[in-house]
Amino acid sequence: MHTDHPESSGCLLVKYADISFKAPPSEIQSLVQNAFGMSGFEVKMVTATAGRAEKGSKGANVLLGALATHHVIDFEVFPSPQGGILRLVKTGSGASGGFLGMRKANKEFEKLTEVLASWFKNQGFLLDVKKA
Repeated sequence: MHTDHPESSGCLLVKYADISFKAPPSEIQSLVQNAFGMSGFEVKMVTATAGRAEKGSKGANVLLGALATHHVIDFEVFPSPQGGILRLVKTGSGASGGFLGMRKANKEFEKLTEVLASWFKNQGFLLDVKKA
């Protein structure tokens, strides 16, 4: 059976996640930046609604492989009829760290998606989480 979503060790390799919330997008941006920051990511806003979060060293990852990690997640907040959608896109595959690096990148993306979803849930804003 052909699938566009490769599987590894029984885990779906997620490329992006959409977190739907019931609040104005402007209220969500600081929450998102705080969640990234508390997870060890440095956030750089590219536009008023989009940014990039990075964690770790790309150079060390190339030299040391899976022993040193570098995670890159792009994000954007879109308005929706219910409030908004936060799209997280796993930009870094972890491939420079080999198979273990790819597994770490996927686990870090999953972990961050869960952290953000739980923050929205704790604030009473969470509507849905979709991964693809």
